[in-house]
Amino acid sequence: MRLLLVEEDPKVRTLLRHHLSCKWPEVQISAHPPLQRGPLPPEFLAQGYDAVLLAASSEDDDGIATLHELRSRHGFAPVIFMLGRDDAKLHARAMDAGAYGVVIKEHINHGHFLALLEAAGRDHRRELADWRISPEAVDSRRFGEARIPEYRRARLLARGSVSQLYVAESEKAGTLVVLKVTPSRRDESGIDQVFARFLQEYEIAQRVHHPNIVRLYELGVADDHAYLAMEYFQRGDLRRRMRAGISPSEALEVAAQIARALTALHSAGILHRDLKPGNVMLRTDGQIALIDFGLAKHEALDYDITDTGMIFGTPHYMSPEQGHGQDLDARSDLYSLGIMLFEMLTTRKPYLAENPMAVIYMHRNTPTPPLPEPLADLQPLLDLMLAKHPNERFSSADEAMRAIQAARRAWLTKGAMA
Repeated sequence: MRLLLVEEDPKVRTLLRHHLSCKWPEVQISAHPPLQRGPLPPEFLAQGYDAVLLAASSEDDDGIATLHELRSRHGFAPVIFMLGRDDAKLHARAMDAGAYGVVIKEHINHGHFLALLEAAGRDHRRELADWRISPEAVDSRRFGEARIPEYRRARLLARGSVSQLYVAESEKAGTLVVLKVTPSRRDESGIDQVFARFLQEYEIAQRVHHPNIVRLYELGVADDHAYLAMEYFQRGDLRRRMRAGISPSEALEVAAQIARALTALHSAGILHRDLKPGNVMLRTDGQIALIDFGLAKHEALDYDITDTGMIFGTPHYMSPEQGHGQDLDARSDLYSLGIMLFEMLTTRKPYLAENPMAVIYMHRNTPTPPLPEPLADLQPLLDLMLAKHPNERFSSADEAMRAIQAARRAWLTKGAMA
């Protein structure tokens, strides 16, 4: 038995597990607190669950509006509506809105509850079996030219020159994921460069388990295409957050989290090499997660997927040594972090020019632009992160993280005293 619980109170999960474990000792209950994580994404159908337990909420017309919206999604799992009190009118409204059944949280009838869930799961599995052989289901497994079983295509997220990104639902993971899909091709040496990058990205995410690193679920090949299933970020990336406006305190907090992630990466012998706002994603709980390790360098891997002396990455965020194809160490990632922090604080990049090579030249030769006067207290921090020579920067991501956190505390103290 696998259930999704849409409820804020963690005590309810404990109560439900008490009832359910009597019949299903290995029951899986995934919690989705809506005030913390927001509503269930519109593409989500909960197909990997036997049922969804939805708690009534005073924030949303007693939860009836949410229930009605979920049941309007074609193929959504059965919904058991949980009332906080015995209310005949609300019970009737819930059934009219499409609830599979209704229970009262404080007075659960054990036998009725288990029978209700068993019936819901049985009916859902029957409906899924019928759906899987339908033309709609067959089409939903298509991701460009590849057919990928066990994933349902929700929408195309982005199309690049090499890869396509899709939002998809994974029954196995019980959540929405992002599928990165690309043709698998071998070059004249017989090496599949695309799959090598995918393999490296998967290896790194599997090796480094950290709250600020993206979660990767699966690496696979289907119809001569390689694919990666990874965590889906409903709030988007740091670029979107920056466009909405970000305070100096928030910018420093984000920078500290990125430095924390870099500490974990660098401790595992990994350089990211492509830090930029588009590779910093936002979770619903406010935490960031680094993504895209296709250009990362891992000292433990046997292959290097870039040519010696090759310039790779994004010019606006490259360290001077990276832009000139020189050897890199952890301090190069810290420089890229400094560029992002400057941009978060000022809403502009420090170096702008008409072409990429001119930007690369400026990273090496143009002094760090000064911050606006109200942010002058943060200039020493930026100067250390954006020093032209690696030896003049912070020696490690951990040192940079502690300096950023200290700067944030000083900034907050100054604001409180103003």
